[in-house]
Amino acid sequence: MKPMLRFLRRKMWNNRWLTFSSFLGLVLAVSFTSSIPLYSDHALSRIVSAALTDSGASVPPGSLQVRYQATRSEYTKPEAIDELDDYIVNRLPGQIRFPQQQAVTSFSIAQSLLLQDAASGQTDNRRRQMTIMSQTGLEEQAEITAGEMYDSGAEDGVIEAVVWENALSRNYLTIGGTYRYTLPTQTGNQQITVKVVGAFRPVDEQSAYWHQGVDVYSSMLLISPEVFTQTLMKEKSAYISTANWYALYDLSPMQTGDLGRIQNRLERLEPDLFQILRNTRVDISFLDLVRQIQRESLQLQAVLFMLAAPMLGMIFYYIFINAKQSLERQRNDIAVLRSRGAEMRLITAIFLLEGIFLGLAAWFSGQLIALGMARLMVSTDGFMSFVAGKESEGGWNGASGLYGLASVTAAILAGTFPVYSYGKQSIVNYKQEMARADRKPFWQRWYLDVLLALASGYGWYLFQSRQLLADSQATAGQMQVQPVFFFIPAVSIFALGLISLRLFPLLLKLLHRLLRRWIPVPLHLVLVQLSRSQRTYFPLMLLLVMTMGLGIYHASAARTIDLNASDRLMYGNGADVVLQTVWEGDVELYDEEGNYIPEDQPRNVTYAEPPSEPFRTMPGVEAASRVLTLDGDLAVAGKSLGKGRLMAVDNVEFARSAWWRQDLYKSVHPYTLLRWLGMYEQGAIVSRSFADKNSLAAGDLIQMTVQTVPMEFVIVGVTEYWPAQNPAAAFIVANIDYIYDQIPLQPYALWFKMEAGAKVMPVVEHLRKNGIETATVRDARNEWILQKLLPSREGIFGILSLGFIVSVAVSFIGYLLFWMFSLARRTVQMGIFRATGLSRGQLTFMLLAEQLLTTGLAILLGLGIGRFVSIMFVPFLQVNGQNQVPPFIIVFEMTDTIQLLIIVLAMISAGAALLTLQIQRMRVHQAVKLGEER
Repeated sequence: MKPMLRFLRRKMWNNRWLTFSSFLGLVLAVSFTSSIPLYSDHALSRIVSAALTDSGASVPPGSLQVRYQATRSEYTKPEAIDELDDYIVNRLPGQIRFPQQQAVTSFSIAQSLLLQDAASGQTDNRRRQMTIMSQTGLEEQAEITAGEMYDSGAEDGVIEAVVWENALSRNYLTIGGTYRYTLPTQTGNQQITVKVVGAFRPVDEQSAYWHQGVDVYSSMLLISPEVFTQTLMKEKSAYISTANWYALYDLSPMQTGDLGRIQNRLERLEPDLFQILRNTRVDISFLDLVRQIQRESLQLQAVLFMLAAPMLGMIFYYIFINAKQSLERQRNDIAVLRSRGAEMRLITAIFLLEGIFLGLAAWFSGQLIALGMARLMVSTDGFMSFVAGKESEGGWNGASGLYGLASVTAAILAGTFPVYSYGKQSIVNYKQEMARADRKPFWQRWYLDVLLALASGYGWYLFQSRQLLADSQATAGQMQVQPVFFFIPAVSIFALGLISLRLFPLLLKLLHRLLRRWIPVPLHLVLVQLSRSQRTYFPLMLLLVMTMGLGIYHASAARTIDLNASDRLMYGNGADVVLQTVWEGDVELYDEEGNYIPEDQPRNVTYAEPPSEPFRTMPGVEAASRVLTLDGDLAVAGKSLGKGRLMAVDNVEFARSAWWRQDLYKSVHPYTLLRWLGMYEQGAIVSRSFADKNSLAAGDLIQMTVQTVPMEFVIVGVTEYWPAQNPAAAFIVANIDYIYDQIPLQPYALWFKMEAGAKVMPVVEHLRKNGIETATVRDARNEWILQKLLPSREGIFGILSLGFIVSVAVSFIGYLLFWMFSLARRTVQMGIFRATGLSRGQLTFMLLAEQLLTTGLAILLGLGIGRFVSIMFVPFLQVNGQNQVPPFIIVFEMTDTIQLLIIVLAMISAGAALLTLQIQRMRVHQAVKLGEER
């Protein structure tokens, strides 16, 4: 074993750059894969928080209630109750492993007749049906309002009890009164004496302790739990009617690894309880909540892994080609070892052992880097956009370690797989294969690129026919993007990249044929070199095509999702902030003839408009406009045209306050429409759908009846879209002062355009200080911030941004290593060129031309393919097919292309510097020699 380890150490050192590049690939695979479950823990805490906040259950989320209900005339042994109580109170919390915020145990006896004790000297004939009950924790949760708390012992056979203060009057009880209670026992009914010593009320009625509500205690005599257990159950052998165990667990610390365990425990709880004591049931459980959380968590993880699949594929592809490059350098050694009798398993064991050593080191390093990647995902605000200050609520977990172990295992196998095929060859087979180096790669021979392209085309057809993305778009309250939307385009980019590489040799031949009479010798040598060694450039070119193509597509898709979601929100709201103040009004109770108007009939209300001065000094408001919205009946020339929506505005202020997207108003600018509106008191802007349906045009007269008041308008303009209005509906925009001349004053809303970063609460406080209360506030900016904090959106954009960074890193490292080892492999060739008269400048030009024709072409192909795929697939993101409001637009940010070009320039610059340095250090007398290239 020691000789093998010594050989392995020397081998790794002699190929240290390839060893280091393999280590980097393994680290990237581990860290990128492990970052997903780490982020999932953070997302899970957000999902749990939302589930706990939005739960509509009658009991708090995390509630667990177990009930034992005895059958009629069945005696329950105290030992059985004790065993069940011990399991629920002492052992079950340790199995659930979440903090208990509340725990209540209550026992009760069947309701029985309660009569006033004749020995007390006061008797009545009232029949009271009461239940004796004990409940733990009553002393801390109840406040004594009369008398005192019960005693924990029974003196002279008298059992002390307290009652809810409302139960005193309901049951005609008195503090200090003694009563006879018929107790069912194993030996028959017994009469016991109960003394009411106090009345109580809850300290906090909203506490989970009172989860059943306070009214259930209206017929309860609450006694000490010790008296109930020792005196009634054990001494008197009383029949117990029901036993309830209620616990409220704090689920906020829940992590991904807890979900399966908690679900299994809760699913097995009722069978386990039934084995301890029959007729024990789980009345309330948070099992459904856990299932919902687990379903959302698994769905999010599946989406993230599907989105990460193309980038993970690139990492494994990099590891594979790096391993092949390393094996190519050692292939001669492997062939020599085989020819000298070395067994295949020994050679495989050497490379596998090397992979294991690197994998273990990469696993430990990758776990630390994964934590940083997960935090980077948390800080994501958009594609390649990050904000500081977000706190990560997740930490290292076992799932990240397992995923990292799985990825490093797959990577080691991918890197070791070529060893077997190389190891089967002798030195003669190796030389024979070198002679056939121009053979087409297997994917070209089997036309895999064409098959993948056809599969991508079929995927596009499914998108086009809406069979694949029926309900997978981003909606206003959530972000639902199916991972297949990113997976199929990734396959398309891969397929188009392979097809481009199939055409690459044809392009070289065409260039050579067209330019061979005029090109200088170095460029001629470049074209010959590329034609003869085209296969060696394919892996790097495909890696660059995928990096650039996915980068462009992901950037376009992410920014398109963001912009269109924001536009839908702003268009629906109409402005940054829409505020409705409270108006004071007098209701007319009598008509003009003095008759009383019944409540079920409409009554006129006379409103008083709030003072205008406070609205002029609102903090943070850039512009404000009055907007009145009413419904009415439309007509033209006395012909009814159905219902319509009236929006009355101040044309100048509305232009400054409302939200506008300029591409919606291609024929006439909205400012022009509002200017025309201001020129005519009776002017109106109508919706295009309404105008086209009724053949209306500018200059036509229309009538609208609002609140039984007919009004006449003249059409000054037609528009398809208008803030907060449905383009498919009939709407009219008119002057608000003209409307108020026709109808009584009605409450209007205020539309605000806020200054950058201004908050709406100072506006509300300012109005309140001036005596103006706010009825409703809709802040589209805050709603957008809440949508941006959704775990699904954060995770999707985070994995896309992180995947892009990782893929760029892989491409950059692969690029540098390729050219570094390409020079090392061609040292003899470069030396011969120098010896035959080519200058260092000509050699440098040759290698830079090779970069331009391979790397440069791959980059241009990636950018072009990415843009083409974006144009083909991104439109399918729009909501409701082709009827999204406002219309769907595809976004191509120049900053994304600039970022990619900066990365490209850095890669090319680094490669050019490396080539120049290598050529400057090259010595002809060392390059031209006998032997083989290393």
